[in-house]
Amino acid sequence: MRFAARTHAGRRGGENEDSMGWDESQSLWFVADGMGGHASGDVASRIVKETLLAAAGMPLISAFDRAHAALLEAAAQNPVHANMGSTVVAIRIGKGRSEIAWVGDSRAYLWRTGVLKGVTRDHSFLELLREQQPLSDAELREHPQRNLVTQTIGIGTPKPSLIDLPLRNGDWLLLCSDGLNDELEDREIAAVLALHCAPDSAADALIEAALAKGGRDNVSVVLVEYRGPDGVSPLSPTLQAAMKWLPVVVGALAAFVAIAIYAWWRQQP
Repeated sequence: MRFAARTHAGRRGGENEDSMGWDESQSLWFVADGMGGHASGDVASRIVKETLLAAAGMPLISAFDRAHAALLEAAAQNPVHANMGSTVVAIRIGKGRSEIAWVGDSRAYLWRTGVLKGVTRDHSFLELLREQQPLSDAELREHPQRNLVTQTIGIGTPKPSLIDLPLRNGDWLLLCSDGLNDELEDREIAAVLALHCAPDSAADALIEAALAKGGRDNVSVVLVEYRGPDGVSPLSPTLQAAMKWLPVVVGALAAFVAIAIYAWWRQQP
C-alpha cells in the first residue's frame, strides 16, 4: 500500500497542535488534533500519538481508552495541562476491510472511482444541530459554534465510534484534521483528488488548497491507497436472522412436498 502524510501549522501562528502517526507493520494510520491553552494541545495530540503507536496491536477502541487514561494522568501531574484534550481518527486495514474509529471531528473519507464519501460522523455541536434544524451546508459552515466538539479524548467520558468498511482494490482512505474540511467543502476535496494519481502529490495539493482558502487552523492529511482483494459487505442483521431460519424453512418445504407426493401416489389407481 502506498501512503502519504502531510501537516502544516496553517497561517494562524503558534504551535502545530496536530499529530499524525502510522505503523505499516500493523497497517495502522491516524490523525490527532489537540486542544488546550499553554501549548497543551500539542502535548495532548503527542500523547495520543505515542499511546496509539505503543498499543498498535490492540483493538482501536481499547487503544483510544488507553490514550484517554494517559491524558488524564498527564493533566493530573501538571496543572498547566488541565482540560487538555484531542480528537482522533484512526484506521487499521486488513484484507478487503478497514476498521475505522474516531472521537471528535477529525474525519475519514473514502475516495472510490472518482467519488468522495465521508465515512465518519463528527462528534460535534453542528451534527446535533443538523438533526434538529433544517440548516443548509452553507449555514452550518458559518455557524459561530461550528468548531465545538461534543467528545474529546482526555475530557469527560468519550465514547468512540467504530465502523467496519469493506474496501475495493484501488480505494483511497483520507484522514484529516478539521483544518482541511473547515476550509474545503467535500466537492473541493474531491476536485483536488481527481487531479492526482499518487497519494504524495494529492496530499501536497490538499494542504496547499487549504492554505489558499485561508489556512485558519493547523491542517493534517493522511492518504492511504489500498491494494488488495475486494472485501465483501457483511450481511445485515435482518438477513442474518433470516439465514438462521433457512434450514427450518427448507426442511418444512421438503416435508410438504413429500406429503403431497405421497397423497398423490395414494390416489392413483
